[in-house]
Amino acid sequence: MKDLAREKYALLMAEIEKLEDCISELENENPVDYAQLEKAKAQLADKKSELARISDGCGRPHPMS
Repeated sequence: MKDLAREKYALLMAEIEKLEDCISELENENPVDYAQLEKAKAQLADKKSELARISDGCGRPHPMS
C-alpha cells in the first residue's frame, strides 16, 4: 500500500511542477491568455489540495509549543 501512495505522491508532485512551469510560460507570453492562465492556476490549486489531502497523516506530527 505504501508503494501505491508513494507513486501517487510522486505523480502529483510531477503534475504540480509541470503546471507551475506552464503558468510561468503563460505569464511571460505576449499577449497573455488570461483564460488559459486562470484555468492552469485552478488546476494547480486542485492538485495542491489533493497533495495536501493525501499528505495528511504522513510523517511525524508537529510538536506542540
